[in-house]
Amino acid sequence: MSDHEPTYSRCAVQLNLYSLIKVTGLIGLAGGISWALIICLLDMVGLIELVRFESYLTNLIAFPMAAAFFGVLFSIVGYPIYAWVCKNARGQKLSGIFHAPRN
Repeated sequence: MSDHEPTYSRCAVQLNLYSLIKVTGLIGLAGGISWALIICLLDMVGLIELVRFESYLTNLIAFPMAAAFFGVLFSIVGYPIYAWVCKNARGQKLSGIFHAPRN
C-alpha cells in the first residue's frame, strides 16, 4: 500500500440490495441500543415510568432487534424506489474520505 494513495472527498454511489441491508440493519441496531439506553436512563432518574417494558434487559434486547428488523424490512421494500432515484440522480451523493478502489 502506497503512502501517496489518492483519496477523494466526494463520490456518487448506488448500493446493491445486500449492502443497503447491511447499512440499514447496522443503523437500526445502533439506534435501537441508543434508544434502549435513553429509555433506561430516563426511567432510572424518574422522568418516565416504564409500564409495558419494565425490564431493562428486555429493552436492551428487544429495541435493537426490532429496529434492525424494521430497517432491513424497509430497505427491502423500498429498494426499487432507492434504485430508481439513484439511477436518475446518477448515484447517491456522499462526502467523506474515500480511497481509490483496488479492483
